[in-house]
Amino acid sequence: MSAPPATLMGAEMAEQPTVLARLAARFDQISEQVAGLYVGGVPGVAFVARGSSDHAALLGRYAVELYTGLPTCLVAPSLTTAYAHHPSGFGGWLVVALSQSGRTPEIVSLAREFRTVGASVVAISNDGSSELARAADLSIALDAGPERAVPATKTVTAQMLAVLAVAGGLGSTGLRGEEVAQIPDAVGAVLADRDAITEVATELAGTDRMAVVGRGFCYPAALETALKLQETTGVMAHGFSTADFRHGPIAVCGPESPAVLLAGSGPADQDTATLRPELARRGAASTLIGTAAEARVSWPALGHAGECLLATVRGQQLALARCQALGIDPDQPSGLSKVTLTH
Repeated sequence: MSAPPATLMGAEMAEQPTVLARLAARFDQISEQVAGLYVGGVPGVAFVARGSSDHAALLGRYAVELYTGLPTCLVAPSLTTAYAHHPSGFGGWLVVALSQSGRTPEIVSLAREFRTVGASVVAISNDGSSELARAADLSIALDAGPERAVPATKTVTAQMLAVLAVAGGLGSTGLRGEEVAQIPDAVGAVLADRDAITEVATELAGTDRMAVVGRGFCYPAALETALKLQETTGVMAHGFSTADFRHGPIAVCGPESPAVLLAGSGPADQDTATLRPELARRGAASTLIGTAAEARVSWPALGHAGECLLATVRGQQLALARCQALGIDPDQPSGLSKVTLTH
């Protein structure tokens, strides 16, 4: 198997096992730091993010709700920044603010607002000295090293592991010890296995729209995969929850509109795999990626939320390989910059 052409995106993807191993070594420490922010419990958890960080936040929401039962939400930043509606009722809550650079103005300003109303703020960013880190009660630095390609890769999976550590600090019965230690090696195994995903990307190179579908812990990965395809190759890719997809969006799929299905080993994943016959009746090609025996592209079955990271890496590979099939430079997508300064 020959190596793909050198790109910054590919090089940064290859760093993920090392980045995740360093973060995995701090996992329990991060959980303990989060637990130390409150005494006697926390009434709820809110996540604040944009873009790829929002997909990591969604994984965090799933993990907190499943493992702790706490009320959990994703905050709409525009309610404060555009509508001038200032947060209230969050006293005692834990607010997790995510920004890869730590410099997105609306995320920084919201972190400050939430602290003002009595919430404890955890910042997750690549830079432990960033504005967001300074605005928080606790800063979790990803320390993933510089990320120069516009499509974020290693910072996304690092954020995902970090939010699982946050969930672990809330009395979680989720990941611990050996389960966390599995993740870096599993990501490494996925990165080393490129042939099948390259074949899929080549087949999809001629289509200009597609659906990416997943449920449960694969849903954030479906959204992130669609975003990576959008920003690298300009394809009209959309990410869907499997359940929502059945409620109407499946109608967009047909002979010219294939679907990529992400399905791991969790309780919600079989529902995604069962979409294939219905898609076939619509004349839509579908590619199953995951842990099932019939999956065209696989990842190791971990049996826990860490599979979201493996599905996300498969999505990165799909986007990169599609770029290479189309002769597109993934490091400099048209009209995009590394840091998006939304207000």
